[in-house]
This record gives sequence, structure tokens and C-alpha cells, in this order.
Amino acid sequence: LCVGCGACTTVCPSGALTFAYPRASDQGVKLKTVLSTYTRAGGINAALLLHSQEAGSQLVNDLGRRAQTGRGGSKLNGVPARVLPLPLWHTASTGLDVWLTAIAYGASQVWVLMTEEEAPQYRDAVRGQMDVAQAILTGLGYSGSHFAIVQASGGKSQGIDLAALDAALQMSAAQPVGKAAGFAVQADKRATLELALDHLIEQAPLKPENRPDEIAFGGVGSAGAAKASPFGTLQINKDTCTLCLSCVSACPASALQDNALMPQLKFIEKNCVQCGLCATTCPENAIELKPRLWLRPERKEPRVLNEAKPYACVRCNKPFGTLKAIEGMLGKLAGHSMFQGDALERLKMCGDCRVIDIYSATNEVKITDL
Repeated sequence: LCVGCGACTTVCPSGALTFAYPRASDQGVKLKTVLSTYTRAGGINAALLLHSQEAGSQLVNDLGRRAQTGRGGSKLNGVPARVLPLPLWHTASTGLDVWLTAIAYGASQVWVLMTEEEAPQYRDAVRGQMDVAQAILTGLGYSGSHFAIVQASGGKSQGIDLAALDAALQMSAAQPVGKAAGFAVQADKRATLELALDHLIEQAPLKPENRPDEIAFGGVGSAGAAKASPFGTLQINKDTCTLCLSCVSACPASALQDNALMPQLKFIEKNCVQCGLCATTCPENAIELKPRLWLRPERKEPRVLNEAKPYACVRCNKPFGTLKAIEGMLGKLAGHSMFQGDALERLKMCGDCRVIDIYSATNEVKITDL
């Protein structure tokens, strides 16, 4: 059933899904070549117009012919000189990594031309990712609107309204970077995103002292939403978290980590893709997603989200759990008929001492006696 549109790669935050052809590296070379050639020729404020190979290309050509010939009654300007049309297999096949890379390469704006051939779900997915991309640039101090969907109105029966399309392409330019980036687009989506973000942060109009610590993405944090953010942190309810570390096992991006030496939950924010598996897995509902882009260098380093005092075995003094978890278990089982006397005391022991205590106790009934 797959038609190869590539929309899944656009919304995938981790890069687990990739567009096989053209490869990401090939698209990067094309972007860099187009933008650098335009700049060397004296062009400024380039706007990339991404469109489909069939209906999109036809529209661009029709608009150019109508503007040149003057037919149709109204005077059209045509595609502005600063607008660089770039055909794609499908308009939803590129996403955040390609768009931000284009801005880092010196583009003023990235527009996606959509026609009646795209289903509404494609527009929603692209618009959601554009909201995240625009929030990043606005938070860094870049002025203007850098991303937009240019919707060609009309249909097959009445024809596309070329006058409306012509007017939509006359948008004013947004603020580009001061210096174009030189990095190459990587095969890994997250690696490309990090390179683009590093350059955009370095070239940001807002100086570090005037820049906020984080850029929040309002209303895009729910797992599975069309506008889901690929960046964010976690909020831990320390009152309910028992450090069972189920979330560490569930995390597919190695963003959550434990500490082999002491009860700690560590987090590398750069790796988090806001998939929500940790929150779904947590038995205490102690985890909440917070979509944001943290601008401090510490986002790339492990930091402790929660830690607890270890509980030591009452027999050998070896730590085998957290104080909160063991005390909570003792409180819940203290009144149970199966956990009275020695049985309750054994819950305070590590696994080895528990077995030793059972077999060394004189008041225990053994299976061999039965």
C-alpha cells in the first residue's frame, strides 16, 4: 500500500525511517549547490520553493508563462527572482532536518507548494513540523516568517487560481544567517539536526546573554500528535518515582540512563525524541514530557533527574534497592497474612541473604520434611 511519499520520514523524530532515494546526502549537496551558486551570482534572501515533480512543476511553469504572455486578463508578476523552485518526489518527503539545513546554508525562507493532489493529512504533518522549526528561529532572534505552506487554491474542474498563487509568492524576506554553514547533510537525521542547530545558535542574532535558556513548543507535546516535537525534556515527580528504572529499559534513544554505582536516573536531553515510551512504561505515572529546545551546552551531557538513598540489606549490609521503594513495599505488605514475622523481615534482605535465611531457619517447614 505504500506510495513512497516519505511523509513518515518527515514526522519521524529519531531518523529510524529515512527516504532511500534520493538520499539525504544527495539532497544536501543539491541544496548547497543551488544556494551557493545563487549567492555567488549576487543573489540575496533566497527562498526555496519545494514542489512536487508533476503538479507543482506544472504550476510553476504555468505561472511563468502567464506572467510572460499577459494572457488571462490580470497582470501577474510571476515567480520572483529570489524564489528558487526545487522539485521533490513528494512535498511531504522533507522535514525539519532539511529545512533547517537550508536556512543554515543561507536561505532566507523555505516554502512548500501544495496542490489538490496532496491529502489534508500531509498539510497537517508539514505544518506541525514547520511550527517547531519557526519557533526555534524566532526564539533565537531571527526576524520574519521563515517557513510557509503555499497552498494552490482551486481544483481540476475550475483550474488553479494563478493570481492568488502569484500574490502568495510575493512574501517579504525573512532574516537569514550572517554566514552560511559548510557542513554536509548526514545519513542520520539527528546528526544533521544537531549540526544545523549548532550553526543556527552560533549565528543567532540574540547574544547568549540575551537569549532564553530554552525555546518552548506550546501545545506540541502529546505523543502521537501531528505537531509532536522532536526535542524536549522530562519532568519527574520525585514524590512518586521509586527509581525502578523501567523507563531506562523502554527508552529507544539512550536518553535515559542508570548509574551502576548508586540509585540514580540520568538523562541526556540531546538524545530525547519525545516518543513518550518512558511515560507510558512508568508504573507510577511519574514522568511527563516537556517539549522544548534547551539552548545550554549541558543538553549534550548526562544530568541527574532523580536519585535516592540506597537501602542496605539488614543481614550483609549490601545495597539492593532504594530506601523509598523498600519502605513503600514494607508499608503495603505489613498487614498481609503471608508477610508476618520472619517473612516480613526477609523483605529487608537482599536476594542472597533471603535464601540463606530461609534454609538456615529452624522454624521453617522444608519440602523434604513433608
